Amino acid sequence: MTRSIAHRGPDGEYFYEDGPVHLGNRRLAILDPEHGAQPMFNESGSVAVVYNGEIYNYPELRQRLLTNGHTLKTRCDTELLPHLYEEEGADFVHRLNGIFAFALWDRGLNKLFLARDPLGVKPLVYTHKGDRLAFGSEAKAVLASRLAAAQLDEVSLHLTMNLRYIPGERTLFHGIRRLPPGTILEVDRAGLRRREYGTIDWTPQTRSLDDWIEAIRAHLEQAVHRQLLSDVPLGISLSGGIDSSGLVAMIRRRYSGPLKTFTLGFNEPWDENEDARFIAERFGTQHHEIVLDEPAMGHLKEAIYFTEEPKVNCLQLYLLHRFVGQHVKVALSGLGGDELFGGYDFYTYLGRLRWLREALPPEFSCRVLGPALDRLARLAAALDRPSLDLYVRGLEWVGSLHDGARHYLLLRNAWDFNSALLRRVYTRDFLDRLQTRCREAFDAFFPAERLVESEALRAEFATKLVNDLLLNEDTMSMAHSVESRVPLLDLELVRLAAHIPDELRFRGGLKWLLKTALKGIIPDQTLAKKKWGFTVDPVEQFKKDLRGLAAELLTPERLRDGGVFNPRFVTSLLASRPHQRLRWHYFMLWQMIGLEHWRELFLERDTAGRDAS
Repeated sequence: MTRSIAHRGPDGEYFYEDGPVHLGNRRLAILDPEHGAQPMFNESGSVAVVYNGEIYNYPELRQRLLTNGHTLKTRCDTELLPHLYEEEGADFVHRLNGIFAFALWDRGLNKLFLARDPLGVKPLVYTHKGDRLAFGSEAKAVLASRLAAAQLDEVSLHLTMNLRYIPGERTLFHGIRRLPPGTILEVDRAGLRRREYGTIDWTPQTRSLDDWIEAIRAHLEQAVHRQLLSDVPLGISLSGGIDSSGLVAMIRRRYSGPLKTFTLGFNEPWDENEDARFIAERFGTQHHEIVLDEPAMGHLKEAIYFTEEPKVNCLQLYLLHRFVGQHVKVALSGLGGDELFGGYDFYTYLGRLRWLREALPPEFSCRVLGPALDRLARLAAALDRPSLDLYVRGLEWVGSLHDGARHYLLLRNAWDFNSALLRRVYTRDFLDRLQTRCREAFDAFFPAERLVESEALRAEFATKLVNDLLLNEDTMSMAHSVESRVPLLDLELVRLAAHIPDELRFRGGLKWLLKTALKGIIPDQTLAKKKWGFTVDPVEQFKKDLRGLAAELLTPERLRDGGVFNPRFVTSLLASRPHQRLRWHYFMLWQMIGLEHWRELFLERDTAGRDAS
């Protein structure tokens, strides 16, 4: 099991057995590299811990334990956990500010505890069969236990085809689940019990604008400096955007020594190397940049092996950290600013339609306008012309003004509301087996059935952030033995930002409040910079890479063997003239290609291995 995730910890491999419990660990040494062998124990050896992550308030907690008379033999943050458990039981997790997933074995109680940090920065997956439990940081470790087979979860496949990630606890492997963020799993002879902790309170608070700006600035500076704790080389992934530039600037407010920054470029219109170079020169960093001169898509299968899902949006991170890992073991990332402060374009679209939602009575929207537009959308869909699908989605979106979950999902380009498109994409047999729709994972975030920006932000925070962006950040960095830290998702900063009222968070454009807090700290040129991100023209990408890959991997014979996708959907799309109206169909093709790679990596390999044994 540990060998399957050796990339996550090349600095040591450790094992522990005690009765029914077998624990293993691969170590990436960050603090006290010479003395960090796991498990870590309390003084009597009755409590053992294996752990992945970093506790940022480690210095304060360590001093507290020493004051209380505990004997600590190392400077590793892992060692704190068994001693904190001695004092407070599993409730000690409330004291932790950090990123972590751990297993703690209490020999006296014959009880195992699994826990994951409140924001889900570090992953933890598990499977349970009878009286046996297997768990790990990645599904590869669980598969290696042979307690779960590599079998496709068809519900997860449908979710990732719509959303490009899998919300909730499911993985793409049937029977392997994610432990949710902020959850403790207790395991003993009586079975498994779960309890939540560390829930984020989103209740708005009233403060003056100046107070909010000062608080955000202070919390961000504290978060950055907490997360610089390391005994090994550390750097920053720098895009030249507001978030990563803010991290560099905050570090320079207290630290003037050597600071490494890293940027990956592609010689494309959305390339941000020049912006990153400007920030590096402004703040005097040791800047490293690489322009990829090889086909990026040639590394897609490698990236999918590590992320364990058919993702294309992980590729840039994979290639960046391949470069970063040659220089440092720890890299700070600007991830989180868009999620906390409303940095995505769809918040603008929601704001533009707010007047219409408020002007139309819900009864009229739900009983008259919505059904009328739905009928029109169904008529358009019945024509079976892919070029009309974008217009169908637009009609459905306007018609769902007072149906929060549907409105949000259509804006996020989910398409399973369109029954005609479902029939075009999937085989009849698969569609007959499919008993779920995307909205089931999102209804709870929109209880009033009336979409406002804050509800969408909370939905993003609990779903896409955790199971897409943070999953990518962890798996793509750890693939190259790099620990990625996300100061903008520091627990104290998140708790503060969760209380920002809607009218302030979404005032003045995207991330207006964060930009205001960073004014005078980062250059005005950066504050005014247009947000790019990893955006590619889907039509140009179709012409350059996608059409050839799809023709090679998504053959009618292969699709028929898979039994999921309708070959006619792919062949008609490949035969169509490239057009922007088909851009979301192109993203669906990428998901299909990713799934074919995933099948080769996990299903076919597992089947071959089982046949051989």
